[in-house]
Amino acid sequence: MKPLLLTLIALPLLVWAQPQAENHIPYIETNATADSLVVPDEIYLSIQLREQDEKNKVSVEQLEKRMFDALRQLNIDMEKQLKLADLSSNIKTYFLRRKDIKKSKRYELKLHDATTAGRILATLEEKGISNVHLSKTDYSKLEELKLHLLSKAVAKAKQRAHAMAKPLGQQVAEAIFMSDSHSGFVGYRRNALNEVVVAYAMESDKVAQPDIQFKSQKVQVSVQIRFRLNK
Repeated sequence: MKPLLLTLIALPLLVWAQPQAENHIPYIETNATADSLVVPDEIYLSIQLREQDEKNKVSVEQLEKRMFDALRQLNIDMEKQLKLADLSSNIKTYFLRRKDIKKSKRYELKLHDATTAGRILATLEEKGISNVHLSKTDYSKLEELKLHLLSKAVAKAKQRAHAMAKPLGQQVAEAIFMSDSHSGFVGYRRNALNEVVVAYAMESDKVAQPDIQFKSQKVQVSVQIRFRLNK
């Protein structure tokens, strides 16, 4: 029984000693970041069509036709880029107060550059449709960009580790710990329109058109890596 008892006592001691030995592995730890500036390439405009917005009682259907004509004029693929986001009427109010029914429709239009967004705003304004606002923006290649920056940051961290180890006469071996984080681009929302630059370019025979530009946003990736050191 004594050998078995000694084995059972020694087993937890060996398990405890193993991580203690790992803590004495010589290593070097470095941090590195990589970043890039991006401009949104997915722009969403919310277009609200309301009968009560028109003094001459133009119907929603008439406003809708004006909008379709304007978008075709600007070569917008309405099948892919335009979708109906909301349809409503105050029919309940009509039965309660005996007033005219006022219908409204809200569309969401997806664009890919700020210049086209500016043309859309100006053209719809000319058609009597002014209830248009920026709802959100996104960057379509964000995940791809993060992976690219991650590789750059890792390479930079390894280069720094070699530069630090060389004067000590040691060599950098395999990584024994890695972690990463990212920050930056979240897109613009309606409440962040102060981040959009709007200018008006006057032309001799045309109405001033807004030139919309988005301020660049930084995407940053950080890594923390621990390398084992060899003599």
